[in-house]
Amino acid sequence: MGVQGGSLSEGIDYEDNLLSAVFIIGLPLSPPSIETEALKEYYMKKFSAEKGYYYSYIYPAINKVMQAAGRCIRSEEDKGVIILMDERFKQSRYAKCFPEDFKFNTSDNINNQLKQFFRSKG
Repeated sequence: MGVQGGSLSEGIDYEDNLLSAVFIIGLPLSPPSIETEALKEYYMKKFSAEKGYYYSYIYPAINKVMQAAGRCIRSEEDKGVIILMDERFKQSRYAKCFPEDFKFNTSDNINNQLKQFFRSKG
């Protein structure tokens, strides 16, 4: 278990597919700060209000999510499940920030899907 943006979710390499699941609980949006707001203002003036928010808040949060998600899948041979536990991940302004090959499967009850995944992992 680790904090998004911390060493366990970004800095440590778990070899030999040691992790088979990563649960990402919440969207790690930065709290407002002088630095983040200044960055947002800069991008708002340079591009647009929407891009200012994306560049200062959304993209850094999605980057942290992808770093944490990547802990269980380190090579093409690895197999792992990534659980995003926040309704906001389904919203288009967040979902469109993920790579095209990052496919979502939404569920209100994931027990059966997880059981099937871990049985097939062998």
